[in-house]
Amino acid sequence: MKIDNFVRIIDGKLRTTPPIDAFASIHLEASRISHGDLFIDTTASRELIHQALEKGAYAIVTTLSFANEDDECAWIEVTSIEQTLIKLLRYTITQKSLTIVLLSPIQEALLEMIQTPKNIKRLRGNLFAIAKTVLNAKEEERFCLSDHSLAHQIAPVAHKVETSLHVKPTIIAKGLFLSSFWHQDRYFSEQKIPSLFVEELLCLLEFCDTHSIAYSLENLGFCEHFYPQFITHALCKKEFGSSDKALIFEPHASLLPALLAYMQTHIERSHIILALPKNFHRDIPYDGEILLFDTVDELSRLAQKSFQYALILGDKEAYESLFIKTFTTQPSLF
Repeated sequence: MKIDNFVRIIDGKLRTTPPIDAFASIHLEASRISHGDLFIDTTASRELIHQALEKGAYAIVTTLSFANEDDECAWIEVTSIEQTLIKLLRYTITQKSLTIVLLSPIQEALLEMIQTPKNIKRLRGNLFAIAKTVLNAKEEERFCLSDHSLAHQIAPVAHKVETSLHVKPTIIAKGLFLSSFWHQDRYFSEQKIPSLFVEELLCLLEFCDTHSIAYSLENLGFCEHFYPQFITHALCKKEFGSSDKALIFEPHASLLPALLAYMQTHIERSHIILALPKNFHRDIPYDGEILLFDTVDELSRLAQKSFQYALILGDKEAYESLFIKTFTTQPSLF
């Protein structure tokens, strides 16, 4: 890409007069720089900038002022790396004709599960992780995203999937975790999806049908949201439904109020514990018992408490060390 064009795209300021007028690839990691590349300094680190220059970087994008590092490199100064990446992503999405599908967090996880093949990739992580993925994308690739604020900034023409239907579907719940529903004249009985999520699933399927996105519901299983792990009183893992206790993992704090309300429509509040990390400062309106913890090990206190379900803020994978035993029999897929 021409350096002058790049400077205009990101609204930066070229502080040097380099003999070169273009660069090859864009990288956010100095270790990946090859001769002729552009390095975006995301941590305001002169050490990494010098590393990139030593590896042959033609251009540097940074919030730091030029200090005579290399007069022959294109030193592009910006006021905000975050805003620079947003402008660059918006340009890249347009130039590469990328499709961005805007989903709810639930739909994002479900789409990843049901796609056959998985030709809509999930944009995960923070802005820097997403930027790496998009900058390396091929022409006309498709991505999904659940961060509505970011999507509005980088892809204002994103395809938004609805989360509610005009005609409310008939959904039959069996406890907290199983539900039955109709889709395209077919009855799906006791599927591993909470009834709270079914309408969002049906909206997603309608979107897939409209845009010819292949999917399969044959092996629908629990997604990362409201994920139940049944346990013994001593916090040993049990197979689904084989115990009267379960830990439920939810990685998105924004979903906690709705999940707590949903749980209380099925069981008494006195049988529910909400477990939150102590460094979580958002106020969650809940009048039941709240357990605060610093480390995963501190959750072992649940073994001394009386409850039926404990809703824990966090990804289930981060809590594996909590379980003192594994299955004694061959576990099922879920």
